[in-house]
Amino acid sequence: MQSFNQGIGRWSGSAEVFDGMGRFLGNGADVRHVQRLDDGRVRIDVAFIGPFKHAGTYFITDHGDHRRYHGPANIGYAEAFGDSVVDANAYWPALGLSQRLMLFVLPDGNTQLSLALMSRGEQVLYTVVGQNDRVVEDQTPLPTLVSGASYDLATDPSAGRGVVMVHRAGVWRGIIQGCDRSRQPLGSVEVTEHVLPSSEGLYVEWRGGLVDPAPVTCRLRSNGYLAWSLPDQPMAGSYSLSGGRALSGHFHVLSSGLRCWRRDVVSHHGDIKAVLRCWYRGGERVGVEYGFLTFTPAQEGGGHG
Repeated sequence: MQSFNQGIGRWSGSAEVFDGMGRFLGNGADVRHVQRLDDGRVRIDVAFIGPFKHAGTYFITDHGDHRRYHGPANIGYAEAFGDSVVDANAYWPALGLSQRLMLFVLPDGNTQLSLALMSRGEQVLYTVVGQNDRVVEDQTPLPTLVSGASYDLATDPSAGRGVVMVHRAGVWRGIIQGCDRSRQPLGSVEVTEHVLPSSEGLYVEWRGGLVDPAPVTCRLRSNGYLAWSLPDQPMAGSYSLSGGRALSGHFHVLSSGLRCWRRDVVSHHGDIKAVLRCWYRGGERVGVEYGFLTFTPAQEGGGHG
């Protein structure tokens, strides 16, 4: 059974906030105090100041493989995978926004990466890419920021970094874990994602997996805010990008007939990313994969292998 223990404590960090088209709106300051109460509930006190602002409290009951958010600030339901991954669907009444949240605690136990899609109805109004650090002995770490004005960065898909991190030439490699449709563990396996930009677009190749392990390739076009597959590809679909650090979208694997909703978030320094892949056949979820991948840049003049 999963537990909530990794999240207990004080967390402070910065977020990058984008509009529904992927344009940078500004940074946000995010502070959370997570404490376990005597009755077994978890209390979250949260304050966020940025392009939108909110402060409030909500309570969580932990049911092992899932959690319920009981309000008043946040109402909803979250699944827990492993001991460090949360996939939540919730609603923030004071903002009138629905939230699809992916939250990872990194292996060091002291860093969180998150991606929140904030919608009203089906329209995404904000995408929030967050990185929080655990506050130890009342020493709040300074957040990592890219200097710049939102006036200028709104037209820069890299949000001031000069590179779309998820589209850099190289290989992402790591161990992912997974579970089947009944949430039974599938074990773990090494996976790789090869990325090769070119003047025609982007070549990607996935190798390894637990739900659909056959290698698959795809050629994409991208404008930095969106990426979409070209015709006649073994994998077809599209995703949205946020500052080059995060992506969310759906791909259909033609050989298996499965659809993958994938979400990725890269750390500030660009060396590690958290990945969550939810696999479906039609509307039925058949498995989930999750883990961390590290980046190795391609050698100059090298191919995709």
